Formats: sequence, C-alpha cells, structure tokens
Amino acid sequence: MRSRYTAYVRAAVGYLLATWHPSTRPSTIDSTTIPAWCDLVILRTDRGGEKDGEGVVEFRATARTGDGLIHLHEISRFVCEEGQWFYVAGQLVEDGPDRRADKVGRNSPCPCGSGKKFKRCCGP
Repeated sequence: MRSRYTAYVRAAVGYLLATWHPSTRPSTIDSTTIPAWCDLVILRTDRGGEKDGEGVVEFRATARTGDGLIHLHEISRFVCEEGQWFYVAGQLVEDGPDRRADKVGRNSPCPCGSGKKFKRCCGP
C-alpha cells in the first residue's frame, strides 16, 4: 500500500499499472490527473501477512488541488499471487475524494496532521 501511495506521489504510472491486478487494471492512467498527494495515514490492516493470499488496508490520504485540500478515505483489497501483491479494488468511505477541506490559513496547523504549519507542509 505504501509503495503504491509513493508511486502516486511520484506519478509513477508504470509501477501503478504493474501492481494493479489484471482483472481490474485500467488500460492507462493519465499522470496529469493525479493530484499532489501530501499525506497518508493507514487506519487499519486486515491480513496481508507473508502467508496470506489476500489483505485489506483502510487508509486516509490528503492531496493538494488548485481549490485546496481533498481527502480520500478508502478500504482497499489486495491479493497475493506468486509472491507479488496486487491492488484489486477499493471502496470509498463516506468522506470520499470529492470532500473539500475547509479553507486553511498559511500559518494554521496543516490539516494533514503532520504538526507543521500549512505553508511548510501541504500548502502552496
């Protein structure tokens, strides 16, 4: 999960496609549509260990857009095939990706939870 988040941060489309299960993988990903992700919090995991064939990760991620911050809260399903983990699908949780964060002042604490000022973290 963390490696896929990092791939989204870096817009590493090749890695994202390679770690997406073939049964649900899109044919392409337009890197220009990937927002500027700035925070990831893993809320829970279920299975996904070395001997498991599947796993679940619930996370909340924050991204910057021209309009402010957005939050993505998702429960993601993964499967392991021949030692390789693949993202299968995700279920958005109520406060999904279209929920805009309140306006934040440059000197306010960053809403991503880092403890830094907004201007030194997720701010423009």
